Amino acid sequence: MTILVGTLSIAITLAWGGFLRDMHEVTLSRQLAQTAADAAALAAVAEAAPYGVGAPAAQAREYAEANGAHLLSCDCEAGAVGAQVEVSYRGVVAQARAAYDPRRLQPLPTAATQGVHPALAEAVGALVRASEGAVYVVSGYRPPQRQAELWKQALAKYGSPEVADDWVAPPGRSMHERGLAVDLGGDTGLAARLVADLGLPLYRPLPHEPWHFELVGTRRTP
Repeated sequence: MTILVGTLSIAITLAWGGFLRDMHEVTLSRQLAQTAADAAALAAVAEAAPYGVGAPAAQAREYAEANGAHLLSCDCEAGAVGAQVEVSYRGVVAQARAAYDPRRLQPLPTAATQGVHPALAEAVGALVRASEGAVYVVSGYRPPQRQAELWKQALAKYGSPEVADDWVAPPGRSMHERGLAVDLGGDTGLAARLVADLGLPLYRPLPHEPWHFELVGTRRTP
């Protein structure tokens, strides 16, 4: 009987130890899953906000994977003020949401429109302010050497001047070099609507580049 009781006691102890170990692993997995979800949500909303490059889902996936998780979904769009993500970590699913207040963003850096035509800088500044952070400047004035670098990269990527010219103007032909064009990030659809609503002297001459805005009446005929 004593041996039986002792054996039973050992068995109960081992079972309890295994239970505690399993509970610890489950708790740890939940914590790590939530950490991955939080990181993915924060990365997504930061990428959607001004001064990101407008790829929130890609950033959410990168940060989820960096934390050992898999991104299941990302309710996030460029220019949005919030992001909702769902990730899976070793079979544990976690969700997280992150948001920012566009009213608390710092003003548009003057360097973003430095070197562009004063009328263009004024119009773009009004557009960005009216968007409340949903639209921002990615690229403004480009010196000739920078345009030459971009042209070289485009030639290497597309293989021919004809195709490269569809995406990057050769040096000496870019409106950016003249300070008469900007590339905007964020919600470019909203940007176009605000241009019309506010009567700003901006337009989009390149159908395949909806982010490219120029000052009305300044484009040269080739």
